[in-house]
Amino acid sequence: MRSYDLFLINEEVALIYYGFESKLFHLFKENCLAEDNLKEITSRQVHYIRKSINDNDLNSWLRQACLNVKGYEQKSPFVHCFSSSDHKSRAVLTVGKNKVTLESEGSFELETEIFDILRDYDDYFFAADYQNERYGWLKPLKSFRIVEPG
Repeated sequence: MRSYDLFLINEEVALIYYGFESKLFHLFKENCLAEDNLKEITSRQVHYIRKSINDNDLNSWLRQACLNVKGYEQKSPFVHCFSSSDHKSRAVLTVGKNKVTLESEGSFELETEIFDILRDYDDYFFAADYQNERYGWLKPLKSFRIVEPG
């Protein structure tokens, strides 16, 4: 089973850390594993870069966005279940105020479909799979150029 923590990142921080996603990943991972003083320090850092999730808004949005998605079922106000048409892949999406958690098994196609749905909600979702050391933006950020006058 694969497990992802998904965070909404402040736009300013996302643009600064574009290309340095590994730093974000390691901060989130360290915060997940930390204890005592280190937990307090990394929690403050994570709180600074993360946007709070309006869980009620996201849940309502997900219900609407998934109306025509085959294999979708809302199990509770904050738990959304997905299964592939062949029932070989399953995923559970849990929405919280600080992060969204996705647990999936089977093919990667189902979780990619879920990521595609979420990236339509907000451009700055960052996913972290600590066990497999995988991470990245759900919607890749476009690099921008600063044009100097003259």
